[in-house]
Amino acid sequence: MFKYRFESARRSLYASRLARRALALSLLLVFAFGLTQAPQRASAHLNTFGYSDIELQGREMVYELYLDPREVAQWMDMRSGGVFVIDSSVPASSAPSGEAAWTEEELRPLVSESLTVQGGDQELTPAIGGISMEERSGAPYLRMKLDYDLPEGSETYSIDYRFFYEEDPKHQNYATIRAGETSKDLVFTRESHGFSGSLAAAEAGRSGTTVTVPDWLAAMWTYIGVGIEHILTGTDHLLFVAALVLAKQRKWDYVKVLTAFTAGHSVTIALAALEVVNLPASFVEPVIALSIAYVAVENIWLKRIRWRWAVAMGFGLIHGFGFAQVLRGAMSDRFLLTLFSFNAGVEIGQLAVLAVLLPLLWWAGRMRNYAYVNYAASSLVALIGLYWFVTRLM
Repeated sequence: MFKYRFESARRSLYASRLARRALALSLLLVFAFGLTQAPQRASAHLNTFGYSDIELQGREMVYELYLDPREVAQWMDMRSGGVFVIDSSVPASSAPSGEAAWTEEELRPLVSESLTVQGGDQELTPAIGGISMEERSGAPYLRMKLDYDLPEGSETYSIDYRFFYEEDPKHQNYATIRAGETSKDLVFTRESHGFSGSLAAAEAGRSGTTVTVPDWLAAMWTYIGVGIEHILTGTDHLLFVAALVLAKQRKWDYVKVLTAFTAGHSVTIALAALEVVNLPASFVEPVIALSIAYVAVENIWLKRIRWRWAVAMGFGLIHGFGFAQVLRGAMSDRFLLTLFSFNAGVEIGQLAVLAVLLPLLWWAGRMRNYAYVNYAASSLVALIGLYWFVTRLM
């Protein structure tokens, strides 16, 4: 009698688990179908980057500025009193390839409002030329060549970059300043948008920074910070990592999974950033979203998680292309240092998140009803992943 009751209870529990899994999968399919009817589009990696190639030639500063044409169009439309919404499905420019949609007269107010260059205490007005649409990092950019004449007798110069921060607080501009055989890399952000240097040092061919540390160390620190910020603001990457570790596993399996994901995305960060292999964002972004949903459904469907490290490495290769988008076009004279530093920043940010998440999961894993927690959390993650997948296809 006791054996019969035990077997009956076991079968009921198994049937209950199957029912929960079927319900979760049904919800995923219904939600996905509903989303396909919604005329929306989403992207976790809107290209909000710009580039500055700056060269000091004696008393002349040649500033080649690359701006996202969608942001320029937004600024122009807001200036005219209209309402403009950045949409990556909208062509960057209706002008022919290589020809910009704006004239010098239209662009000068934007430059005047958003970029200040000084020689000593004197604010300088640039000659604007070379306006064109150029491809950089696999995307179209508006290119302008700004020529500044630095006044005789001035010992310092300064740059204050303020493009688009009111409309796009996360906008970044990757700058390289060259003087003779020396160069310095920096990133202009809303929080750090200024730079000053010594003209005397630049003319002598030496580093002209106001920082006392070596230029290579300053560049390394800058790109480590960029990598940390990129992973901490990359919600889809973090959600994928969370999905990888939600299902109960042995501690050694967690290590293998996370190491495999790191190895995968590190390889493609390097290949994509160096433009050895490139995949279009229209492919990468939906697959990243699909990877989140797939791993979450595995957490619900599979009784025992096997070969999770292989799944993590495979999808890690795709996630690497998403990480590398920030570096394409920003690889300067120190490209290996930049690449290493950015990747190190990504790993530091990832480990910081896991340092908080894994102890909580190990503690929760001791609960009798942790399976219910896994089902609920994984179902939510899968729904989010499917939502992103469908909207990124539209």
